[in-house]
Amino acid sequence: MALTILVTRKSVIKRGAGLWDITLNLTCTEGGLEKINRDFSTHYGADQDPELIIKKLQTVMQEAISDYKAEQVVLNHAKLTAGITYLNANLMG
Repeated sequence: MALTILVTRKSVIKRGAGLWDITLNLTCTEGGLEKINRDFSTHYGADQDPELIIKKLQTVMQEAISDYKAEQVVLNHAKLTAGITYLNANLMG
């Protein structure tokens, strides 16, 4: 199932003359369930190109999404499922 991705503005805080901290939120849902909900912050100076800031944030957000997908591959691997079944059948209390 594909992730539904939503990026929203969370905050802008002025840190000094021509310097701000920008925080965006990344929320990803799958099958109606929230899977990722993370804030991503960056510094922004008045002399910087906003497009470069957005591309930087895109890179780190995409890494978070890719990490989640890789984790799901391991979590849902048939051998992990078989191993858990084995443990449940063979552990004694």
